[in-house]
This record gives sequence, structure tokens and C-alpha cells, in this order.
Amino acid sequence: MTKWLTLCVLPVFVSLLLSRLLIHHFGKRLLDMPNIRSSHQTPTPRGGGIAIVGGVIIAALTALSLGHIPFTPVYWLMIPAGLMAILGICDDLFNLNVAIRLTIQFLLAGLGIYLIGINNELPAPIQLLITGALILFIVWMTNLYNFMDGINGLAALEAICVCMGMALIYWIKTINTDAIYLLIIISASASGFLFWNFPKAKLFMGDTGSLFLGLGLGLLATGSITDDFRIFSAWLIMLGVFIVDASYTLSSRLLTRQAVHQAHRTHAYQKIAIKLNSHTYATLAIVAINLFWLLPIAIAVTTIQIHFSVALAIAYAPLLLIAHKFRAGCME
Repeated sequence: MTKWLTLCVLPVFVSLLLSRLLIHHFGKRLLDMPNIRSSHQTPTPRGGGIAIVGGVIIAALTALSLGHIPFTPVYWLMIPAGLMAILGICDDLFNLNVAIRLTIQFLLAGLGIYLIGINNELPAPIQLLITGALILFIVWMTNLYNFMDGINGLAALEAICVCMGMALIYWIKTINTDAIYLLIIISASASGFLFWNFPKAKLFMGDTGSLFLGLGLGLLATGSITDDFRIFSAWLIMLGVFIVDASYTLSSRLLTRQAVHQAHRTHAYQKIAIKLNSHTYATLAIVAINLFWLLPIAIAVTTIQIHFSVALAIAYAPLLLIAHKFRAGCME
């Protein structure tokens, strides 16, 4: 009983409480002001990601001290992700230069890969190539999560869907119990924050939360490669909405020579929210895609003989069509 109270109830409680305190503290200090590129209409305090980070770290360290989870997965996840959260806090407060942000992100992604460890039996050039590719993947995951945090509830519910979906897959495959516990903690902490962020947002997670979640999920996905490459494929499938929308939008903006570092609202999910005139309906539609389309495919790729490339193509095809239909990345 103590174990599940620590893994499920503690992070929810900490996140709920910290979110309320942040609303009180940042209510008139750290406001996200609406502008032409915003999807929200009223000034809303940001920095709520501190509550998610606090819930995850406190619950993980408590579970570690009680012997419910081992030290290794906690330190290789919490050290780089915790440092990334500090970067997010600084960015929320001071709007850091893009070059500074990216430099630190690459360093923390490299630190994460080093702590996870890779196959030392491979030839050095191949190790270097794999390491470079994984660092790029983690940095892209970190930033795309930040890009996709634009309407009420979306980033938190995505974290909950992905974490619980992957926990189910690990349970079905009976591997990596430690990862299941971490996924439950992250999901529970995101749930506590979600209470204040959906359907009506009283608090935004800001860069603190989105960068922490992006790096954390990127590291967990990368760590799964050592278990089974099919599990890594399942991660790519479960994160499909964010990966496809962010990648398609960025590619479109690059091709049309837009300033990609500037805020905008040309993502497919933002255009869907405008079309529906509702953040709630757009977010719930994406949750439905996660649960009824991507999760079954992710389970299939890990349990039956379907090639990962075929599974990815099946999962991503309708998402690409949606992005194309809504002209993601194009100014209207």
C-alpha cells in the first residue's frame, strides 16, 4: 500500500498543492500575456511546470528512499531532466537567448546519453554515430514538446496518455518494471497540474514543464533501446501526434522562409482549436487519437510480427494528412 501511495497519490498531491501556490504567487507577477500569436485570450500565470517537476522529484526520491525503485533509472533521468527544469525556470523568468537554450539542451542530452550508457562493444565510429543521432532525437523531443504546449490541457494530457500507454506496454511485455514506476509518477504529477490547466486554464506549465517533460520522455524512450528496439518504436508511435505536427510545421515554415524562432499559431492542433472554437474539443480529439489509434498500433508493434517501419507508416499516415489538410506551418 505504501508503495502505490508513493507512486500515485504523493505526486498528485504535491503537484496539486504546488500548482495552487504558484497561482497565488505568480497570479500578478509572471503572466503570459495574450498576443496575435497566442491561442489564449486572457492573461494567465505561467511557471506551473514547477509543480510537475516538484511532484516527480519528490515522489521519485521518496520511492527511492523507501526501496520501491532502484537508484540507476532515477539518477539518469532526474539529473538531466532536473537541470533542464532549471533552464526552463530561467527561460520563463528571463526569456533566454535561443543559442543559450540550444547549447544547454545539447549538453544535457549528451549527459543523459552518457548516464544511460550505450553498447560499448560496437566499433567507435558506429558508437559516435548512434550517440549523435540519439542526442539530436532528445533535443528535438525537448523542443517539440515546448512547441506543442499551446492550448489548454494538451501537453499534460499528452504526457499522461504516453506515460500510461507505455506503462501498459512494459507491463504486457513484462520488462523494465522500474520504467513503469517512473512513468506512473510522471503521469500522476501531470494529473495534479492538469486540474488547474483543463478545461479552463488557471495556470500554464511554461517552459519549465514542457522542457522537463520533453527531455524526460526523450530519455525514457532512448533508454528503451537497450531493452528492445520495438519498444523504442512504440515510443515513437505513442508520441506520434506531437512528432508529426511539430516536424511538419517546422518543415513547412523552413520551406516558406518564415522566422522559425518566433512564436506562432500555425500548428495543426492550433488551427483545429480555432476551427472548433474550443481548446477542450481539440485537446480531447488528440486524446482520442492517442487512445484509439496510436496505442493499439504501439501495442501491436511490440506483441505481433509487424515490422516497425510498417507500424510507423500506418500510425503517421493519417496524422500527416491532418497536418496537410490544415496547412500546418502556413500563415493564413
